Amino acid sequence: MSPRVHDAEWQRIVDDLTRRGLFGAGAVLAASAVLAGCGSEEPRAQGTSGGGTLRYGWDGFTGQVPKDPRRVVVLDGRVDLEFAMLMGYPIVGAGNFWFPGERIGFQFPGRTIETAQPVNTAGDYRVNFERLLGLDPDLIVMNAYGYRSDWYGNERLATIAPLLVVGDDVPPYRDAPVNWRAALDRQSAQLGRTEQSRAATRDYDARLAALRPLLRERLGGRKIVLGVYAESGFLVHRRTLTTTVCAEAGLDLPFRDDHDAENGLSLSAEQLGRLDEADLIIAQVSDPAWRKATAANPVWARLPAVAAGKVIDTDARYNQGFALTATIFLDVLERAATLF
Repeated sequence: MSPRVHDAEWQRIVDDLTRRGLFGAGAVLAASAVLAGCGSEEPRAQGTSGGGTLRYGWDGFTGQVPKDPRRVVVLDGRVDLEFAMLMGYPIVGAGNFWFPGERIGFQFPGRTIETAQPVNTAGDYRVNFERLLGLDPDLIVMNAYGYRSDWYGNERLATIAPLLVVGDDVPPYRDAPVNWRAALDRQSAQLGRTEQSRAATRDYDARLAALRPLLRERLGGRKIVLGVYAESGFLVHRRTLTTTVCAEAGLDLPFRDDHDAENGLSLSAEQLGRLDEADLIIAQVSDPAWRKATAANPVWARLPAVAAGKVIDTDARYNQGFALTATIFLDVLERAATLF
């Protein structure tokens, strides 16, 4: 399923938004460049931001980005949204596939952006280019995976506004725990915006230090499994932000593997018995139907943790991000501690 918009549809969008006066001058030029086949290899500023540009690079991406953008759009709504928040960027739009119906940023307590608009159709990963162009962004922030896979259409996006590609781990993404700290610090340093990001990291460290005694008392020595309900089984998280947080809290994750470049172990419905050593399961619900199917599986029902009611369901907000996400995952662990 390609996210790209065909030229005829693109022309209709451009004509409609221009007629309604919803394009800034930069966005008109950007859209016209696409139709003329003038996409450049490197993002270029559209002239609406102030303070000049900065050279930035991450995970194979390099480009010039505005030093002080005024209208920022993020595409996924998790890693890229948190990064933009921690940079203090004025966010006017964001992808919201993971939390349709919720306000942008609701997952971070006290940080909901009431005025930001979704740039995807509910339940669809793909960018709604009409909405995106109508927001007239001067910077588009996207996660590194989306850029590497060209999921959103990099060339077309780069003609609308400069791209900023961000990630919550340090390449090559293996042979060490997920290092969101170093990723955040190195990226924010390139942008000259470390103040908020380092403050958020200090807040996480303080919260972890305060909570660690309780977690060790209640959860220490217990075997914890992290993962997500799959269409036909369960995907165990072996190397994610959440496994890093658990390790820093001193907790035991029997499936943790810092050398796993794939970050997960897929178990079929028949293999769920491999989780029988777990004392606690923290499971992400990405599709309620998948959770229902797993719950109906007798192999799952016989797991000691399941039979004892030691399962906590979460959503997609916790497994990717930086200091803010790590901090709210500590809330999940605190809730887990009350089960013992």
